[in-house]
Amino acid sequence: MVDSTMVSDLNQEEVNDICIKALQDQIRSPSYQHTEAVKWNQNVVETVTESLVRLGYPYKYCVCCVIMQAGLGAGLNIASMCFWDKQIDVNFVVRWESKAVIAVCNVFALRLDNLPPQIMKSDVEENCDGHVNTNGGS
Repeated sequence: MVDSTMVSDLNQEEVNDICIKALQDQIRSPSYQHTEAVKWNQNVVETVTESLVRLGYPYKYCVCCVIMQAGLGAGLNIASMCFWDKQIDVNFVVRWESKAVIAVCNVFALRLDNLPPQIMKSDVEENCDGHVNTNGGS
């Protein structure tokens, strides 16, 4: 059992760096391209998840990303909720934008006592099958 006084060893700075790098690497276009947005989104959530797992923390992750066109005056409201242990599980929100795109990544990290302290790169490759559940696209 994990001590209830334990604080998360995963921090906002690490998650920010991972999410922002993934978004910048994927969304290089100077304009929003609806036909490319599904691919951008899939690649971002895959890259962020794989990068988080490679950190070796004993968590299971859920990564969500919203990518929308900027500059249209449209509002964006995102909400999420989880039932979890507030002492050991964590949630991070990372916002990134360019002149053409607004993106928000939401990372849920659920700490598991029975995971090994270090997860090797080979474990990531075996367990990240490249399938992403999205709402829309091909």
